[in-house]
Amino acid sequence: MTIACLVLASGLSRRFGDEDKLLADLNGQTLLAYCLDTAASVPFDGRFVVTADDGRAELAKARSFNVIQNQNPEDGMGASLTCGVRHILDAEYDEVCVLLGDMPFVTPQYIKKLIKGSARFDVTYSQNEDRLMPPAIFKGQVLQSLTQLSGDKGAQSLDLSRYNIGHVELPDEMARDMDEPHDFEI
Repeated sequence: MTIACLVLASGLSRRFGDEDKLLADLNGQTLLAYCLDTAASVPFDGRFVVTADDGRAELAKARSFNVIQNQNPEDGMGASLTCGVRHILDAEYDEVCVLLGDMPFVTPQYIKKLIKGSARFDVTYSQNEDRLMPPAIFKGQVLQSLTQLSGDKGAQSLDLSRYNIGHVELPDEMARDMDEPHDFEI
């Protein structure tokens, strides 16, 4: 089995204002760098990032990620995930770990725990309280389903009733995503 990491980083950051949220400074480095550095320290068989921005792409390339260009970022997270998973399937990976570029506090140790916990499941989500969320791992036939998404709900819009689903508890401090300027006041 081969596992690829897929970082979604093509959002438009509308709630953040004029600045690019993923390239904004958080304690001395860009927000996106946190996620990329975390993913780079996990032994994935392949590393990919979906983006529509040249600055984000350069940051990813500098960390040896394969860049997948999203030509239509305005179509939402579902379309971004579809774009990335199609490339993952074309490259013949068996499973994918999806990370979001605006979740800087997820640790490599957590991702390793998620991978270990996913052994017997088709889909393994992170769970924080009652929310199922990324990072998440998808395998097998579920990957084909991910190539049909659109909108901004991502994998939440899938009917997963026929799949074996697991979860790994995500601590509160790792579940934070950064959407607005005040989120950077740490």
